Amino acid sequence: MNIHLKNIFVVCYFILFFISPALSQHTMGKVLGINDKGVKETLPGANVYWQGTTIGASADLDGMFQLPNPDTIPAKLIISMVGFISDTITVKQKGQMDLLIVLKNTVTLKEVKIEAHQSSTTYSTFNPINTEIISSKELLKAACCNLSESFSTNASVDVSFTDAVSGAKKIQMLGLDGVYTQILSENMPMLRGLSSAYGLNYIPGTWIESIRVTKGTGSVVNGYESISGQINLEFLKPKEQKNRFFLNMYGNQKGRAETNFYYAPKINEKWGTILFLHVSELGIKNDMNKDSFLDMPLTRQYNIFNRWNYHNQKNFEAQFGVKALVESRQGGQTNFNYSTDRGTTNAYGIGIKTNALEYFSKTGWMFPSTPYKSIGLQTSGKWQQQDMFFGLRNYTGQQKNFYANLIYANIIGNTNHKYKVGTSYLLDDYSEKYNDSAFSRTESVPGVFAEYTYTHADNFSMVAGAREDFHNMFGAQFTPRLHLRYNITKSTTLRLSGGRGFRTSNIFVENQSVLASSRLVVVKEKLRPEIAWNYGISANQKFKLFDKEASLNVDFFRTDFQNQVIVDLDQNVNKVVFYNLDGKSFSNSLQVDFDYTPIKMFDIKLAYKWYDVKTTYNHTLLDKPYVPKHRVMLNLAYSTYMEIWKFNFTTNWLGISRLPNTSLSPVEYQLPTHSKSYFLFNAQITKKFSKFEVYLGCENIMNYTQKNAIVAHDKPFGSNFDASMIYAPMDGRIVYVGLRVGIK
Repeated sequence: MNIHLKNIFVVCYFILFFISPALSQHTMGKVLGINDKGVKETLPGANVYWQGTTIGASADLDGMFQLPNPDTIPAKLIISMVGFISDTITVKQKGQMDLLIVLKNTVTLKEVKIEAHQSSTTYSTFNPINTEIISSKELLKAACCNLSESFSTNASVDVSFTDAVSGAKKIQMLGLDGVYTQILSENMPMLRGLSSAYGLNYIPGTWIESIRVTKGTGSVVNGYESISGQINLEFLKPKEQKNRFFLNMYGNQKGRAETNFYYAPKINEKWGTILFLHVSELGIKNDMNKDSFLDMPLTRQYNIFNRWNYHNQKNFEAQFGVKALVESRQGGQTNFNYSTDRGTTNAYGIGIKTNALEYFSKTGWMFPSTPYKSIGLQTSGKWQQQDMFFGLRNYTGQQKNFYANLIYANIIGNTNHKYKVGTSYLLDDYSEKYNDSAFSRTESVPGVFAEYTYTHADNFSMVAGAREDFHNMFGAQFTPRLHLRYNITKSTTLRLSGGRGFRTSNIFVENQSVLASSRLVVVKEKLRPEIAWNYGISANQKFKLFDKEASLNVDFFRTDFQNQVIVDLDQNVNKVVFYNLDGKSFSNSLQVDFDYTPIKMFDIKLAYKWYDVKTTYNHTLLDKPYVPKHRVMLNLAYSTYMEIWKFNFTTNWLGISRLPNTSLSPVEYQLPTHSKSYFLFNAQITKKFSKFEVYLGCENIMNYTQKNAIVAHDKPFGSNFDASMIYAPMDGRIVYVGLRVGIK
């Protein structure tokens, strides 16, 4: 343990002592403005310069500025911003770092409407961490009823069904299962543990303000579990919504209906709140392929979320909220009756009941005399109960979780050199039962971390971080990460990244699809934690094509596993075997994105992905099942003036993927070695009126479905039954209509 402690202390020592002597002297501060409501707010873009010189700077997104010292002191510093009264202050010492400047609002100008067109997805130019920002505008291009449907027009995240009976969806990034992607709620761990199987369905899309997708290992400040990427959800916030009341209603021809609602009342300048409500139901039985199994389970979900914000208008801010969820799913054969058939072989059925309750809080203290210094505390807690049955198999799980993260942020010399240090604590208490076997464990993980950010002018930045976590079951774990950004030109950005990730697996909830089969579950040995290294390089080029804006983004990532929990479906067609990696396991991912706006209000997105994902199964290196080597996505989006009409069309082509070995099955139940390639087409039209808008769309326009998706569907209690061999949609064409109403 002493060796691991030394690792983190070396990083902190490097950050705090070896860099500081090389820092140049600057004058720094923060610019605030008093708006027409008398509330202070940061002023990004405020101009700051020394009187009588050409030395100046602009405030960043946080209102922070820094500029070189003048030749002589005292000197006058002039601050200006459109819409605010300019100010001049006298600086009496060189290298002053605690200036706090407040500009007063000028006479309110008459309202001027300006129409502008902004891309709905962007790549950060200045962030050294490779991050794609998906705005709420992008989410509106599809029905986006929940998070699993929020990536239908995005190429970085793949979404697919886990099996043919439960309706559960999973994501993939860099060709790896979604459990290797850390899903965050405003930088706090969110969907993990018991919620990893169905959690994507628990987040309504209309609650989301934006999604930040990070490829590769992310920031050490957010924990140690990120391996293939991070997805950070920013929810709508109090006092920031143009609508006090919003309603979204959705329905499709399959019998699915949803209502999403939020209410953001105005309280006062210090307090704000927003209440979210979601109700959804699928109450009609659908069996399009006539295999006697429901294409999608009957579902009912109630979801409520209330968040609050407090700001004392000075140096303290707090956010907190609570969520509650109740969901039930029932699927299987169309003639299954829960009250009479459960636990019998009369008919095959599945049932999943989930109850969850959680809270979060975020508090921050800013130092008025040194606006670049702050202390923040994040906490969250969750209780979740999940009861499932698949035919004659039963699973019950309960998770209690607590998370805390204390972060101290400051600078070294000037704002070119920022650092964060802190400590975190994660507690997971699991109690599980599968058939007649009971399992329980408690994971207690305190940790410390340090992260240093260096920014040089506009062309180079670096984030170097490390953390040391002390797992009560698996000992100390050291997690270093490095991200570099270099702007070769103003329109060309190059990024490099590398780092380590660590996680523990939950084999039943993360692989619940195998429960929808007759396979015997075999845990071959004591399972160790999963550890992997991820390396990546990306380049972004902005340019003009026929005098119109265009961009090209290329990235390549490799993930190497030191250990991985192997889910072996090839060794025996009647078993699923879990064991530790003995050999190689890696993922290579190449993605090319092309964005182009050939005419005003018309956007074209074209993306290609190549995956090479291999794992050692029973001493043989094989392609990972259900991962297409090639994917292509095309999205076309057009809007008329003031977005009165919006048209969106998306097509995805998925290449072939390897299927698990079924050569030992009876001939009538054998599958080919590889899946078929196929296209999916989606379209949506939206019409905006003065107080509301309506939308009409169609998913899977060509009605493509996987043939014989359920192996041995006629003998669901036989030895060959398997509903987990899924690589394509099962529910066919979906036509939907919706209504959005916003009241200011």
